[in-house]
Amino acid sequence: GGHLAHVLRLSICHLPMHMGEYLSCALQIGRAFWLAAGAHEHYPFAAVSFVADNAVREFLCFAKMASAGVLEVQMAPVSIAGTVFGHQVAHRDMVPQNRVQQLKRFSVSAYLMGAVILGLLLGFANYVHVPDYSEEDVDRFYMWFIHVQIMVYIGFGFLMTFLKHYSCSAVCFNFFLSAMMFLEAILCIGACHQVFWNAKQDHIEVEIALLIECSFCAASGMIAFGAVIGKTTPAQIMWLMVMQVPIYALNQRLVIYEWKILDMGGTFVIHLFGAYYGLAASWMISRRQPMHGLGHPKLNPGYYNDVFSMIGTIFLFIYWPSFNGALASMSSETRIDNPTAGQINAQFLSVINTVISLSACVVSTFATSALVNGRISMVHIQNSTIAGGVAMGAACTLRMTPGGSVAVGLAAGILSVVGFQYVMPFLDRTIGLGDTCGVHNLHGLPSILGGLVAGLAALGQTEDYLPWGDGATQLGYQVLAIVTTMAIAIGAGLVAGYLVSLLDSGCPLSVEDYFEDQPWWDIHTAVLPDKAASIHLKGNSNHGKAVNTSAHGGLNTSMHGSVAFAGSSVGGGSSHFGMQGSLHGGPHVNTSHHGGKPRPSGTPYGYPASMPEGSAV
Repeated sequence: GGHLAHVLRLSICHLPMHMGEYLSCALQIGRAFWLAAGAHEHYPFAAVSFVADNAVREFLCFAKMASAGVLEVQMAPVSIAGTVFGHQVAHRDMVPQNRVQQLKRFSVSAYLMGAVILGLLLGFANYVHVPDYSEEDVDRFYMWFIHVQIMVYIGFGFLMTFLKHYSCSAVCFNFFLSAMMFLEAILCIGACHQVFWNAKQDHIEVEIALLIECSFCAASGMIAFGAVIGKTTPAQIMWLMVMQVPIYALNQRLVIYEWKILDMGGTFVIHLFGAYYGLAASWMISRRQPMHGLGHPKLNPGYYNDVFSMIGTIFLFIYWPSFNGALASMSSETRIDNPTAGQINAQFLSVINTVISLSACVVSTFATSALVNGRISMVHIQNSTIAGGVAMGAACTLRMTPGGSVAVGLAAGILSVVGFQYVMPFLDRTIGLGDTCGVHNLHGLPSILGGLVAGLAALGQTEDYLPWGDGATQLGYQVLAIVTTMAIAIGAGLVAGYLVSLLDSGCPLSVEDYFEDQPWWDIHTAVLPDKAASIHLKGNSNHGKAVNTSAHGGLNTSMHGSVAFAGSSVGGGSSHFGMQGSLHGGPHVNTSHHGGKPRPSGTPYGYPASMPEGSAV
C-alpha cells in the first residue's frame, strides 16, 4: 500500500484532472463491489485500494497547483497511519520546521500583547464609580451587550466555516482575535472618549456601554479578518488586528463625535472601515502570493460547511436589530432633561427599521441569486441575506416609513448579490484582490449604499432626528464620512498589510497551506471532515447472524458524494443491494438487483429501480 501510494504520487500530477477523478471513483466502486460480494474477510484488496484512492484524492489538489505552475512537486515516502480492517493505511502526518517557528512566534506575540494590555489596564483603567452606575443602567445595556457578543462570536465565527479545510481555524481564530481586540479596545476607545478629548479625566472608566463599543470594534476586526482568512499565519493575523484597533478608535472619534454623522448601527465605523481595511491588507499581503484568490482549489465549499455557515447567517439575521440599536436607549438623566422626539424613538426605530430591511433583503437575495446564477447560490444566501442590516445601520434612527425600509433592504440584497456574482471575480481577475469571504459585497458596497441612504433620508426629517439640525448639512457630512473612512481604512490596511507581510518573510506560507487547518491545529483524526467517506456493510444470514463493518478514509477533495451498500438474505434467499454516488453534483448512479429482476428501461438515474411490492425506502 505504501509503495502504491508513492507510485501514485509520482504519476498523478501528470494525469488530466478528470482522469484522476475517474480513477478515484473506480477505486471506490471496485472496493465496494469486492466487499459487497462477501469478500470483506479478504481485506488485502480493500486496504490497498483504500490507500490508492486516498493517494489519488490527496494529490489531485497538488496536481491542480502543479498544472498551474505554482507548485514544485517533490516526492517523498508516505508515512503509514490509520486502520482499515485492522491494517495500516497511508496519510500525511508531519509538521515542517518553519510551521513550528511560526507557531512559536504567534505564542510569543500573544504573551507580549497580554502583558502590555495587563500593564496598561493596571495603570490607567478602573471601573466606573458604582454608586453612580445604578442597576437601572445594567438593565439598560446588558441584554443588548449579550446580543452583540452572540453576533461577534457565533454569528461571524460560524459564517466563516464555509471553507472546507479551514473551518476550525475560522471559528477558533475568530474567538481568539475577538477576545484580544475587545481587551485592547477598552484602552484605545476608552482613551479616545474619556482622556484625550476630555481634560476632566486622567484615567479610563470601564462601564457596560464602553464594553458594547469594544464589541463593535471586535466586529469590525472580524470583518477585516474575513478578507484575509486562510492566507496568513497566526502571528500575522494577530498583529493585523492589533494595529486595526487604535485606527478604528480614532476614526470613530472623528466621524461620530466630531462630525456628528448618523451611524447608530456602525455602517461607517464598523462595516465600511473593517471591510476596506481588510481588503487593503489582503491585497498587500497577497500581492506576491500565487493562487490566493478564487482560483485556489481549496476555496470550494463543502455541503456540511455550507450548512454550518448558515448557522452564523441565521444568528446574525436574528440579532442584527439589537446590534443596530444597542446604544440607542436613553439614560435616566436624559429622560428628565426634556429629550427630543429623536432621542425618545431612537431605539424603537433602530429595531423596527432593521427588522423590516433584513426581511426584504432575504426576498431580493433569493430572487436575484436565482436570476443571475441560474440556480440559488449558497454563497449568496449565507451573505447577501443580511446586507440589509448593514445598509440600515446609518439610517436606522430616522423616522422612515415601512416602505422606505423595504426599499433599502431590497436594494441591499440586489447590490450584494451582484457584487458576489460580477464585481468580486472582476477584482480578483484584474488587480488580484483576494477577498476570501466576500466582505466587499456584504459590508463594503452595502455600507456605501447605507451612508447615502441616511444622507438622502435626512432631507425629509425634522431637526429632532438630525444631529446637525438640517438635512442638507447632514447629507454633506454623511458623504464626507464615507470618503474619509474609506481613505483612512485603505491607507491603514496597506501599511499594516505590508508590515505583517514582513513578519514571516523568512518562512512564508506555501500555496498548499492556504486555507488549511492542519499546519496550525492538533487535529486528532487523520481525516478532515470534507475528506471523509464511508462504506457501511450490513448482512443478515439465513441463520440470523448480523455482520456490520465500516471503513472511513480520506477521499473527497474535489468530489462530493458517498457510497453505501446493504446486502441481506431474506425470505429464503432473495437478495438486494444498492449503490449510489455523485460526482460534482452531477448525475447520480443508482443500480439495484431484486431477485434477478433488471432495472426497467428508461428509468432515469437518481431514481430507484423497481422494488418488490410493499417495500419501503
